[in-house]
Amino acid sequence: MSNIATTKRTRNSASFADVIVFIFSLALFVFGLYLFGAGFYGATGTQFWLFWAGLLSACFAFIVPMIYHWVSDRP
Repeated sequence: MSNIATTKRTRNSASFADVIVFIFSLALFVFGLYLFGAGFYGATGTQFWLFWAGLLSACFAFIVPMIYHWVSDRP
């Protein structure tokens, strides 16, 4: 039986890829907030799409690190 504890990374250590995913997620969240706010003051035909694009991209920013860790931490 293999020892799974040795195959996982140690606690409290971030790799370079973790930092890149964090920066990407933060940028996506800020961009989503920008689009969300622009939805209230955008042109008449684009308010609906800006509002929902901002909301969905800000929500997706929280899912990106979860997907990354789900893929990278597989045994």
